[in-house]
Amino acid sequence: MYLQNQHYSITAFVETMPPLEQFDIVHNPKNTNTDEFYNARIFKIESIDAVPRTIALLDLLCAGYEPFAVLEMDCLIVILFDSIVRINLSTGLIEEMIECDNFGGLHEIHVINDGYIIWGEGDIFRYDRKLKRIWHFAGRDMLISQKEDKQFWIEDGLIHCRDYLGWHYVLDFDGNLLHDFLESNIH
Repeated sequence: MYLQNQHYSITAFVETMPPLEQFDIVHNPKNTNTDEFYNARIFKIESIDAVPRTIALLDLLCAGYEPFAVLEMDCLIVILFDSIVRINLSTGLIEEMIECDNFGGLHEIHVINDGYIIWGEGDIFRYDRKLKRIWHFAGRDMLISQKEDKQFWIEDGLIHCRDYLGWHYVLDFDGNLLHDFLESNIH
């Protein structure tokens, strides 16, 4: 995954049990046991006015979906399994960490108007730019589809998601369920 603005260029990816000494900064906000299994969201950061550096953000589990981070002016908003983290890019420090009351892991984060839409295994959330939760939606089952095509997408100001049972949900950015219908041929 690649993120860029006028100040930063960031290459981001997930790695399982990388050697931690290779990173400039390592954050372990959930105190994940690094002697056993762990994942890391890794950010290779280049800046116009600073020395390049790498940041590793550790978590027990990290879904392989993208985008798992968004770049805002001088900070990075990152989703972990059950948390949202704001990293100050000029210092490399975690400015804020919000626990997300979700069922299953968080998968993707998307910038909208004045905040973010976050899709997780069992929930869809909207947060504002200050990381305050605005609304939450849960379907009839896990918001993971048996179909191999799109499971979650935002199009024309609407949020679309499919669940494991074959239901398709359409929400607006205010969290209102506009349509839900059972799709045929879910296999």
